[in-house]
Amino acid sequence: MLKWKTYKFGAITNGVESLNDMLAGASGKNRVITHVTADIDSDIYIRIYRNADQMVNFECDLITTAAPILPVNIPLKDGDIAKIGFYNLSAGSVTPSIAIGYEEAE
Repeated sequence: MLKWKTYKFGAITNGVESLNDMLAGASGKNRVITHVTADIDSDIYIRIYRNADQMVNFECDLITTAAPILPVNIPLKDGDIAKIGFYNLSAGSVTPSIAIGYEEAE
């Protein structure tokens, strides 16, 4: 079953990366992040890390109303942490939101 989590960030200034611990692997559960969606904004990049490895670096303005969801396949095993957020290259501050879809099987 597909589950969703959302997070609203506070102000992220120019040249700053802001991350949130969004989802963790759990013993006996096979979690896989399968979808990501965020505000459509230029010069803002979605960033997803599994532990220290960067898995996604995707410009938000490539997400459109015609294709609002970015498909991904990021499995999380026990002890893994998915840090998800944004890097701001725009001229000002932004307060974006992000949502992830994930599946969980025991």
